[in-house]
Amino acid sequence: MQLSFWWFPLTCSLCLCCMIIRSVETQHRELSALAFRETGPLLKGLRSLNSLSEMLLSTNTDIILPGCQTFDDIRQEIEEMKQHLEESEQIAVRELQHLDEETESLTAEQSHLENQKRRREGELENLKLQLDSHRSSLKTYKDALETEKNNLQSAERTLRDMRRKRDEAEKMRNVGIGLMFIPFIGLIPGAVLTAVGQTDLNSASDRVDRARSEIQRCESQITSYSNQVSRYEGFVSQAQNDIQVANWKIHEIRLKLQTLSVTRTTVADFQSKTRRAVHQLGLLCGVGSVAELQTRRLILLEPVMNMMEEMMEALGRITGDDLLYSEGIKGVMWGMKKNQRMLSDRITQCTDNKDYC
Repeated sequence: MQLSFWWFPLTCSLCLCCMIIRSVETQHRELSALAFRETGPLLKGLRSLNSLSEMLLSTNTDIILPGCQTFDDIRQEIEEMKQHLEESEQIAVRELQHLDEETESLTAEQSHLENQKRRREGELENLKLQLDSHRSSLKTYKDALETEKNNLQSAERTLRDMRRKRDEAEKMRNVGIGLMFIPFIGLIPGAVLTAVGQTDLNSASDRVDRARSEIQRCESQITSYSNQVSRYEGFVSQAQNDIQVANWKIHEIRLKLQTLSVTRTTVADFQSKTRRAVHQLGLLCGVGSVAELQTRRLILLEPVMNMMEEMMEALGRITGDDLLYSEGIKGVMWGMKKNQRMLSDRITQCTDNKDYC
């Protein structure tokens, strides 16, 4: 019965490879979906940042007073950009929650499988002990069968010899039957001879019957224990296969958990960078001094752009740069960097000339 499972380890290995591939493909699809969801608000945020840069470039005054259209437009653009990035951060937060829930579920499943495996391993040890016991009993009865067969052969030989001697004695008796009637000579010895021969013959016949009975009993026990051995060999094979399946599933879960851990680290990094960008935008929205307005915006705009670049890099690590190119984010980033260089050049010129731009 064990031979029927020879293919099982190979099948498990092939299935494991297939499931690992499917797991990686599924994880890639999930990450791609996440990245696609993130690109919407990110692209809007980048465009808002680009619009803000263009507004600052088109402004000729150094001081932007509250209440003027330019001031309101700049503040509105910053607030919209902050709103888009907050939306992006919430997407990342929800994804982290989903990853944590999936990790918790897989960890619980792994613990259950490991407990199930340990229980099955304990059952396997008991099954092996019972199998060894049945094999030992089977061997004992097989040895006993050989002994009883030898006993039967010996008893049958003895019975044949006694029957032969009986037949020879009968012939001799028939030849000398007249002696039986001689007073005080043939009668008593002949009767004693006949009685002793019959007793031995009956005893020998009983030994043959007992040997045959023992052979039948041994054969019956051999059949019973052979069935038990086959039965428990099947139980042992099934338990071993169950343990192999558990190992396979545990290994699969560990691979998933490793993948989830890497994914979570990447998503958490993206979420952290998004939060920092939101914080920088919050600083821009919180500027209160009119005299410092444009200068602070020019100074604080660069950290925001750096955060946006870091967010793009983090998003690229999630799914690669293909999505960034396909969604047009890279083009917006290039335009944003160009505007930032122009703004930096303007600041440098203003500093060198010690004059207003």
